[in-house]
Amino acid sequence: MSAQIVDDSTKLVYGPKSTEFTTEEEVLNNLNNYQRIDTSIYLFERQSYVDRSARKFQNLGNFGTALFPIFYTPQSAIGRTSGFNAYNRYAFQPKDIKYYDTKSPYIELFVYLGGGNRNIVDIGFSRNVNENWNIGFDVRKITANKQLAPENQTDRQVIGTSFVAYTHYKHAKAPYQFLANYSSMSHKVFELGGARPTSDSLRMDFFLYDNALVSLEEAQAIVKSSRWHFYHDYQIAKQFQLYHTFDYLTETNIYQDFAGDTGPGGYDLYTDFYTDFLMDEDSTQERSVFSSLSNEIGIKGNLSSVFYRFYSKLRSVDWSYLLYDPESRAFEQYLGGFARFDWREKFAVTANAEYLLGGGYKFGGNLSSDLLNVSYSSMNYRVPFIYSDYFGNHHEWHNDFDPVFMNKLEAQINLGFKSFEIRPKVRLTTYNNYVYFNENIDPIQSTDAFISSIGGDFNLRLLNSKQEGWHLENELMATNVSGGASDFVRIPDVWFNGRYYWRGNWFNDLVPVEVGIDAHARSAYFANAYAPEIQQFYVQNDQEIFGYTAADLFVNMKVDKFFFAIKWTHFNQPQDDGYFTTPNYPGQRKVIDLMIRWMFFD
Repeated sequence: MSAQIVDDSTKLVYGPKSTEFTTEEEVLNNLNNYQRIDTSIYLFERQSYVDRSARKFQNLGNFGTALFPIFYTPQSAIGRTSGFNAYNRYAFQPKDIKYYDTKSPYIELFVYLGGGNRNIVDIGFSRNVNENWNIGFDVRKITANKQLAPENQTDRQVIGTSFVAYTHYKHAKAPYQFLANYSSMSHKVFELGGARPTSDSLRMDFFLYDNALVSLEEAQAIVKSSRWHFYHDYQIAKQFQLYHTFDYLTETNIYQDFAGDTGPGGYDLYTDFYTDFLMDEDSTQERSVFSSLSNEIGIKGNLSSVFYRFYSKLRSVDWSYLLYDPESRAFEQYLGGFARFDWREKFAVTANAEYLLGGGYKFGGNLSSDLLNVSYSSMNYRVPFIYSDYFGNHHEWHNDFDPVFMNKLEAQINLGFKSFEIRPKVRLTTYNNYVYFNENIDPIQSTDAFISSIGGDFNLRLLNSKQEGWHLENELMATNVSGGASDFVRIPDVWFNGRYYWRGNWFNDLVPVEVGIDAHARSAYFANAYAPEIQQFYVQNDQEIFGYTAADLFVNMKVDKFFFAIKWTHFNQPQDDGYFTTPNYPGQRKVIDLMIRWMFFD
């Protein structure tokens, strides 16, 4: 961190070039290189969580709804977790928090005004108290009206708020620094159970939107979380530093539903949706509470071109339901390490390992260079609580599952030429003791599964002497699943993203602009369905999600520190038709979306 900046006339000069940030991971691993904030308009039209993930998640067709990774991203923790992951990605995570060096007060405003009354508002503030101390906060609000069967123009389906406050301090004289943050989330979703077709089950019945029939009327999912996180280190010598990380997390997941009206055709919007009633046939009230507290103490340092880090971690976890407490607080002890070798900025090699006393481990490595990127990881992790023990109004199980074993190898070759670039990719993943929810929404432990994906990025540029022109970007992945659990891992055989746009400058080269089409396609497959009462996705064989291509028209531009985008989402939607994101949940209908981002530096 540093003091104010002045130009030759002693006038203060603040802006994107004077504002930088770092992350905890970079500080932890002694990568003390601050980055400038992003001022590019590239991909600015992609702002929802699914869009920002390059459509690698399925949701329930609307902002802020439940998420599931299409390519089965493995969990990062080898110890016990809650297993309630459908909504936690909407909360701020410690690894993603940016710690700024602003020189001047920095405010960033982002507003997404989406058709169908889908909105995101994000306000961030950061400033240096002095040259060694920065503070800031970020507030993000997501609201979305019901896309299916809204009662009026303000009938909300999603109301979510996420908050984080953070600080970074470096002692002026002693080699000591700390980073701290507090984050919270309150996320409410009115669960609809999906579109419900009439008895003739015509395809168009799923795409009636305002006039659709839904399966649930009074159901709500409420997810609340809060997290305290703290990191500090002290340097005794360049070759030897001490560090400590503290983390305390609480998650509360609530689901409630009440007997409602009888819909068309005699469908009961409560009793006809659920299969079993273990306690009450008139109402459902579920609640689970998960908490974890961890302390990690370690040493680290730089030895020439090698960085090392070794640590010991003690973690305690607790888990309970509204009417059932499966076990008392449990303790987990870990030993781990990390190493990195950098060679003349040509390539870097990293290796990591973590061992959970009593069973459980993960280790891996990564090689990155201009030509080749290769990574390997192996995990043996404990099954999340939701699969082991559950008791509620509609489900009950008590299982003693073995740990899940996972291997993953990824490789990418980077071939760049004057007008085009090719990045072939391969991803090979194996599971043993794979755990999933079957067609009856019961947790099952299967045998092995082997997932192989091959594809890559294929990009072409047609530019003039001013570097203006057309960009044709393609990402394609073909996937095959085999092994004993092949029937239970559901991934489309073909998955594709295409972005075709013209980039240049307007108004005497003062306004950068992108104009183009952003398309996504996938082949037909039996995608996982969603059970809102337990917030879990499960295997189904009744409805094949047909193959479809959804495309957006967009214009991105920037004027100084003001960014603007307009997008015609799903502009190619036929009348009375569309696509599914999840069985019975149609994707976003054709709408116009507006996005703005405005940065202030004084």
